[in-house]
Amino acid sequence: MSKVKTVKDNAERWLLTYADLMNLLLILFILLYTMSKIDIARYQTVAASLRAAFGDASTNQVIGDAGGAPALINIEGQNPSPVVEAQMEEQQMEEIRENISEVINKEGLSGNVDVTVEERGIVISIEEKVLFKSGSADLEPDSRLTIEKIGKVLLAVPGKQIRVEGHTDNVPISTSRFPDNQELSTARANSVWRILVNNVGISPKNLSATGYGEYRPKKPNDTEENRAQNRRVDIAILKDIFDKSESGVESVTPVNESAAAGEAQATEETTIR
Repeated sequence: MSKVKTVKDNAERWLLTYADLMNLLLILFILLYTMSKIDIARYQTVAASLRAAFGDASTNQVIGDAGGAPALINIEGQNPSPVVEAQMEEQQMEEIRENISEVINKEGLSGNVDVTVEERGIVISIEEKVLFKSGSADLEPDSRLTIEKIGKVLLAVPGKQIRVEGHTDNVPISTSRFPDNQELSTARANSVWRILVNNVGISPKNLSATGYGEYRPKKPNDTEENRAQNRRVDIAILKDIFDKSESGVESVTPVNESAAAGEAQATEETTIR
């Protein structure tokens, strides 16, 4: 009896090659997706390290802590990523907003003081009744303490331009001191400015005051409630992009300079811009 020879069927062998190809393509796409998610800060650090390793003189290498590898903290000839800078500033602004909101809640002023984040930065809006008597630009004793506590938070803000803005409603005023609302709003902004400079120690270089009178209301002046919200002093902490629009601002200056108190009186008459 002859032995039957078994013949293997290789008709479907191409499926193995096809499956291997699909696996390789899947791995390739996973790698491409992973590489598309680049941490900008880490990428810049790695790129700078490679340039330093190949002897690029435009990169400064500064030695970090003794227990780790050298750290690159100063890279000349490179502009920081605007995306990373914007994210850091947004985080900084959010921390400032939280700190100011905490002060307002402790003072029991949450109904009369608003803290909002706008395109230009953080705006602290303080209603008239918290600060002044009707038709007056003289701060009440308790309101001075409130401004000082808010100012201590502002003092910790590194190099931001801060603008104090006075606002009124549209009810006309005419006194021996204030011929119109424009004069009243400007005087009120200056009163807050003096407390922040003289009592808190914020540098006049980082602080300006202006009055808008009745011309920039928050609400229509059609009810007493709306007019009360329009009578206010706003303290705006400007983002960097709006800092540059301030007259005379050339570079970021620390807020708490030691010479702030000495400069206050000399610049008092020129702070309204």
